[in-house]
Amino acid sequence: MPLSKVFTFLGALAIAVQTVPVSSIEESYGHLAVAPISYSHAPALEISHAPVAIAHAPLIRGLEPEAPPQYEFKYGVKDTHTNDIKEQAEKRVGDKVEGYYSLVEPDGTTRTVKYTADHNTGFNAVVTKSGQAVHPAAPVRVAGPVPRVVAAPVISYAQEPIISHEAPAFSLAGYDHQPEFAYH
Repeated sequence: MPLSKVFTFLGALAIAVQTVPVSSIEESYGHLAVAPISYSHAPALEISHAPVAIAHAPLIRGLEPEAPPQYEFKYGVKDTHTNDIKEQAEKRVGDKVEGYYSLVEPDGTTRTVKYTADHNTGFNAVVTKSGQAVHPAAPVRVAGPVPRVVAAPVISYAQEPIISHEAPAFSLAGYDHQPEFAYH
């Protein structure tokens, strides 16, 4: 929570406390004993800093000449098992970068990208593709003999006859009992 919101809340709380007189609280809640509220401001803080002496070593330029950035690298991969064949080379002198990379794509062609970059012309790349694309023939599937599928025979059983019994007749004709109620 920002500090300004905290001070705003505390200020609103102080105003709210000042606007409610203690006597009205005592009148509303006569059974409560309310102590009078008083507040005071804290004394202002004075912050002073002692002077600090900082000594820097003098900056001497020109003793160590700044050489322009320079590097050169080259690497390559030739994995005939997975047909992963690629290489890259790059050279930088100052703000000018030149390089290339090439890779053999899945169709057998070789893609080569030659690029340059500097502050004047930006990044420029020339992409060339060489070689003849070779797509392997799709495997021919020879249909073998189709197995003959015969439905399983339906087995049925003779159904037993349904036997039913009638419930015995029940009657309350001979029952003439009147309950007796006794009140005490």
